[in-house]
Order: sequence, then structure tokens, then C-alpha cells
Amino acid sequence: MDRQLLISVGLGEWRAALLERGVPVELYVERGDYGSVGSIHLGRVVRVLPALEAALVDIGGDRPAFLPNREVVPRGKQLHEGERVIVQIRRGAQGGKAARATMKAPPTLALRGSSGGEVEGAASPLSHIAGERPQRSTVSDGSAEAESFTCRWQEILERASQLDPPARLDPKASFAVSLRRSLRGALDEIFADGPAAIPEIRAVFPGIATTHRLETDWQTDLDAAFDEALANTLTLPGRGSVHFEATRAGMLIDVDTGTPEAGSPGRAGLTANLAACRTIARQLRLRNLGGGIIIDFVGLESRSSRERVRAALAEAVASDPAGAQLLGWTRLGRFELVRPRRGRPLAEALLEPRPGGALVKTTVTVSHEALRALRRAARAQPGRQWRLIVAPDVAAALAGPMADVVRQAEERFARSITIEADPGYDRERFQISAR
Repeated sequence: MDRQLLISVGLGEWRAALLERGVPVELYVERGDYGSVGSIHLGRVVRVLPALEAALVDIGGDRPAFLPNREVVPRGKQLHEGERVIVQIRRGAQGGKAARATMKAPPTLALRGSSGGEVEGAASPLSHIAGERPQRSTVSDGSAEAESFTCRWQEILERASQLDPPARLDPKASFAVSLRRSLRGALDEIFADGPAAIPEIRAVFPGIATTHRLETDWQTDLDAAFDEALANTLTLPGRGSVHFEATRAGMLIDVDTGTPEAGSPGRAGLTANLAACRTIARQLRLRNLGGGIIIDFVGLESRSSRERVRAALAEAVASDPAGAQLLGWTRLGRFELVRPRRGRPLAEALLEPRPGGALVKTTVTVSHEALRALRRAARAQPGRQWRLIVAPDVAAALAGPMADVVRQAEERFARSITIEADPGYDRERFQISAR
């Protein structure tokens, strides 16, 4: 299969699209978030929750990680607020829930030699060394693989002994590393629009042809792909539409025929449902939807029509590497399926609920959009001074959490950027002008 990865290298944000046979099938946003699955952190207990039999651990980022008592080592140890702990993230934050952490040693570091002897020190619980300086361990069987893992573990412990929490210990923060952990399967080639990032990408994706190519030369419109994956409603080929709505209980998908101009309602409903199967299957993967999913297809009276829709959906999701499980029709005529969760949905990374329930782009998302537009303008007219007019809450984000990114942009353009807040602008509106 022809699999390409397109990477748009921005300041403080990388966006990427996985293409199969030239069609975007998966989208990624990497902003150096702290709570990536598998990452190891030096944290500090900020709250003990006896009722939940857990503790909250500050690992940096927006929210603390959730550490269940059963993941505390040694078993039965009582944690105290302010205590230093080393944890590994087992499940990323998603659906309004905090990342889930463990204090048990990473299994990849609990190696055993060919003689059955354990690598001394490698299987130590993380909690034992949160504040200790590590001692050099010995490898009983001389295995090169075991030696490599042990050396890596000792480097992690050495860093932990020298830092104050919160601090990420492993792997080091890297957009390319985070992106690699999110991808499944082999790649044929990579195109990136940032030449300075090529060495990092090649180091993380060894053996894969990586080429610098401007985003304007791509055959895929990355902005359009992201807009499609964030849209609440998509128009079906021919006639009809599909509406996506995320709830706390799961994802609800509604299929609508629209108003058919001719033919029977039953035939129009079946046609819309069959077209919706292909659209829904693609969007499940493009949006990285997981968990329980309920589809409200257009009502079908006959069992044969329902079986045709089920077969069409099964065929459409067959190529999805996540392995969605079709559960079937409910008594109310909805169709249920479950798709394994792997990372947070795309909408969670870019959107947030507005009072009243509607999803809108976060201030950080809009800030990155504005800076991308500014980069394109600067490429077209180098050497100009720039003014960026945005909504007040976006201006606050650019002066706060995005301040370092703005500074990097000014260094790249060798020009200052004037940011103005206009109370008349809604959040997603911004304007760029040369001065």
C-alpha cells in the first residue's frame, strides 16, 4: 500500500496527515503535550483522594494525572501531598478525564537474561527512586539488549535525581517522537515543509525517505482535511447528510436523506444509508473516534435492507487498523459499534465546549491558525512589519501560553509582530495586515 506522511512544521505545533493511495485517512496534531502514553515523568502529589482510592500527580500541562492506589508501588504505600514520585502514563487524557498513571516500572525495562536471571535494578518500582541517586547496576548475562535498556533506565533515574518536579524524563519532548508513537504501520515516504526539522524526522523515522517539500506543493489541502474532520455535518454524495455529535456517553451519528425529489422514501433512505457507511467509516479514522458509537441510520422497514446496510458498513470499516467491532441493531433501530480508543479524538485536541454545549476552536487553536496565516503572508512578502488583529481571548492566549511561540515567530521573521485585540471580533476571526 502507498502510504505517505505529510508534516506541516509550525512553531509550537506540527500537523500531519497520513495518506493511503493519496487520500488522507488519519490526521495528527502535536504540540509537545506532556501526557503522551508511555512517557515517564517526575511528578509531585498535589492531592490525595481517599474516596476514589487514588491521588492526583502534577506532571506539568493543564491537569494532573490520576494515579490509582493499585498502581502505587510498593503495594499499600500511603502517598502524601507534596511527595515526589516517578510515574508512567498508561492512558492519555481524553473525554474530560485526566491521564492515568502508574508507579510500576515500565515492562520494557524489566528484562530477563537467557539464563532466567533478572537484570538487577531494571524492575525496581518507580516510587523507590523518585528522590534517590541511582547506583550502577550489573547485567547478569552480558546481553547487549539488556545492557542498553539498563543504561537508558539509569539515565532516566539520573535525570530524576537532578530535577525538580514536574519534569518529563523520557522520552525527551519531541514533536517527531510524539508523532511516531501515534502512527501505526509502515510508511513509504515522508514530506515535510520545514527544512530545519528534516534531521529530527529522519532520526526518528530511520530508513524512510524524507523530503522537504513546501505545503503549497502538496496535492492534499491540509487545512481542508482538518476542516472536514472538525465539521459537525458533512454532505453525502448525491443527496443527504451525516451529523456528528459527541456526548459523555459516546459518539452519536445521525444520517439524514434531505428532501428527495423523486422515487420512494424507502429507496432514498437506503441509498443515503449506503453512502453514509463509506463516509462514516472514513470519518471514524480521520477523527480518531473511539469507544461506543451509535448510528441513527434513516429508518428501514425490511430486514434485507438492514442487512445490506450492515454489510456495507462492515466492508467500509474492514480496512481500519483499529479493528472496529460491529454490535448490530438496537430495538430502537439504531446501529451500535465499538472502536478501540487510541489517543484522544482530533476534536478534543482542537475544540472546547462553549457554554450551552456548542464546540468551538480553543484560543490556542485559533492562535496557531493565525500564526500559520502570518507565516504564509511573510513568505509572500518578506521584510514587512505585521499587525495581527484578533478577539480579546485569543490576544490573551498569544500574550500568555503562546508568548514563546510568538517570540519564535518574531525571531524567524526578524520583525516584531503587533497584536491588537478587537472586542468586535468573535474567537475564530482574525485579520493580518502589513505595516
